[in-house]
Amino acid sequence: MKRTWDVIIVGGGIMGCAAAYYAARAGLSVLLFERDTPGSAQSGRNLGFVRQQGRDLRELPLAIGAAQLWQEIERDLGRKLGWAQCGYLALAMSEKELERQEAWRKEALSHGLDTRILSATDVRSHLPDLAPDVGVKGAMFTVSDGQAEPNRATRAYFDVALEQGAEAVLGHRVARIETAAGRANGVWSNGKFYGASTIICTAGAGSARLLRPLGILLPQEIIRATVARTEPLSAAFPCCVSCPMTGMRQARDGAMILSVAGGEYDVRLNSLRFAGWYRKARQENPNASRINFLAPFRRILSHGAPPPIADISPSSDCVPPEPKRIHQAYDEFAKFFPALAGIEITASWAGYIDTLPDMVPALGEVQKVPGLIVATGFSGHGFGLGPMVGNLLTRLVKNEAPGVDVGPLSPERFSPK
Repeated sequence: MKRTWDVIIVGGGIMGCAAAYYAARAGLSVLLFERDTPGSAQSGRNLGFVRQQGRDLRELPLAIGAAQLWQEIERDLGRKLGWAQCGYLALAMSEKELERQEAWRKEALSHGLDTRILSATDVRSHLPDLAPDVGVKGAMFTVSDGQAEPNRATRAYFDVALEQGAEAVLGHRVARIETAAGRANGVWSNGKFYGASTIICTAGAGSARLLRPLGILLPQEIIRATVARTEPLSAAFPCCVSCPMTGMRQARDGAMILSVAGGEYDVRLNSLRFAGWYRKARQENPNASRINFLAPFRRILSHGAPPPIADISPSSDCVPPEPKRIHQAYDEFAKFFPALAGIEITASWAGYIDTLPDMVPALGEVQKVPGLIVATGFSGHGFGLGPMVGNLLTRLVKNEAPGVDVGPLSPERFSPK
């Protein structure tokens, strides 16, 4: 093929689709590759929180910028995405946890965030159905946080990107990123070469495979996260809430969306490759993931499982939800909100979270390979950042200032100096 594009994007999650939209809107020629369908991986399968609260300070500016963009996205795209700026409340079950929340709030003050600490009495005024005997000491609350429907938002960015002139190749994997004279200049897929001035890698859990041949070390692992959906509540649930283990929010139709933080670490053939990188993280958070040695049989185990009765794109990963996590999430919901319990789980699904050892993304230009930009490793909290990341990637393609400091998030921070 002799045709080339200004930018090729590898990966049709919310980062890639948002980048395609903003780049096409800026007049750039765009080609997006997605091995399945847009939103079929974790971008369309997550809990749907859009939060600034509790972020690592290295990514907090991204979250604040994203929160501002989310307020205009439905109008800009002309699509309903389930966006609601309903606030986010994280319960504290001990005085020590309240102290940690207050320490974070003080550090975030310089960014102008509206986060505040609630007393136990204040929490009950926000959550009138909260059980009185669960031991809540207080909470951290950010009123400017919110929620959206993940799959709907990702597909909306994709659809409008096409309307703006972007092109896409669906159902085909990118085999490798090509370079010439040390510069990224295209990708190979199904034996064909597609050329571009800039390559953006937003391939999620597949990013490490593409970057390794270019000499970029990305110690990326994957965690299988399960989400459940209930039948609609008759009452309104006021905001996004994090209990000790479970995040929960209410969709526009009244259904509750529940997910336990963390998930299953599905052992793979190359799991030993990066084991050392994650030793500290697992010691500090021993309950964040449960090792699953049966993962190589997941295609067999998931065979015949009914599709979720929900707006979830199918994935070739064959990612089965974990029943234990569904029960765990529902039990905690029922414990903290017994007046709302009694509703049934109507659907569940799972997706692979791509993680990095320090739990913040790899984002920015690759200095050793000019023309290559990376956005991956968002470690389970990338959906809400998606619009801002897509906008930032377009700025980098156009050689404009990104608007926030992404130096601490360099994709090359794990590579030998």
